[in-house]
Amino acid sequence: MISFDLECPGGHRFEGIFSDYDSFASHLERNMITCPVCNSGGVKRLFTGCSIQARPSTPTSLQKKNPNIFDAMRMIESYIRENFENVGRDFPEVARAIYYGDEKQRNIYGESNIEEIQELVEEGIHVLPVPDIEKIEN
Repeated sequence: MISFDLECPGGHRFEGIFSDYDSFASHLERNMITCPVCNSGGVKRLFTGCSIQARPSTPTSLQKKNPNIFDAMRMIESYIRENFENVGRDFPEVARAIYYGDEKQRNIYGESNIEEIQELVEEGIHVLPVPDIEKIEN
């Protein structure tokens, strides 16, 4: 559907809605568009400002204030990847080495299974399991 602002010779302005531009042009050419106020022909199209509302390329402030759970998890994952060292499958061993002072203190992330996480927690090593958001969301 397409909408045009129209005006009759008497100065009455009104809106016309057509299926597409070709339909509008055909109706106009065949003098099928008349003023709804005075019923006169000779209608012309008024050129007005564009009213296309494009989707913003960056999130709006409302979206930033109210992220859904997947957005929040993506933000956490992004922060971790930017600010922590990835130690891969060696995560449990490196976490223990840092905790017991065998390696320098630093933020790390990596891979582990439930049993390894439970063992670390039982030893007093604080860990935060963060699921892979792509696997959960899809």
